[in-house]
Amino acid sequence: MPFPARIDLAHCTLRAWRKDDAPALAMTLAENDAHLRAWTPWVVDGRTPGQSLEDRLARHGQDFVAGREWVYGIFTRDETEVLGGCGLYGRVGPTALEIGYWLSAGSTGQGLATESASALTALAFSNPQIERVEIHCDPRNAASVRIPQRLGYRIETTANGELGEPGAWPGVVDIWTLTRGLYMQQRN
Repeated sequence: MPFPARIDLAHCTLRAWRKDDAPALAMTLAENDAHLRAWTPWVVDGRTPGQSLEDRLARHGQDFVAGREWVYGIFTRDETEVLGGCGLYGRVGPTALEIGYWLSAGSTGQGLATESASALTALAFSNPQIERVEIHCDPRNAASVRIPQRLGYRIETTANGELGEPGAWPGVVDIWTLTRGLYMQQRN
């Protein structure tokens, strides 16, 4: 599944993380600790305790090239500022991908997460093997919930627990899905 390392959108640029993005990402994470920790503590802390930010970004790059997951930084169009992050993850089944996203507090309310998730949805379905795309979000995060709603996803289920990943939502999470058939129907 070769996906592009850079996607230029109307209001931002998605680019595969590089190790040298660590200082800019560290600054964004530090400035947005309370905002991010409320909904996505693993973005701030990382999923692997003790792993440096540089190593984490290097691992994202290796996974991107190997086709395991595709994690992008969300940057200003000129790439001078980290606005957030998003990605496609293969942890939800062999013919499915999950979209994840986060934004800095100052970048919310501008449609950037919706624009990014829309681009990743189209990217996922550009692979003929992908039949379903999921977005998992805390139902208390109204801003995050509006994104799958706007993009035509439907709530499939509500789950309790950590969904198999340490550091993931410890409480309730809504699982929104969009099938290839519904996606194609909405595009026509």
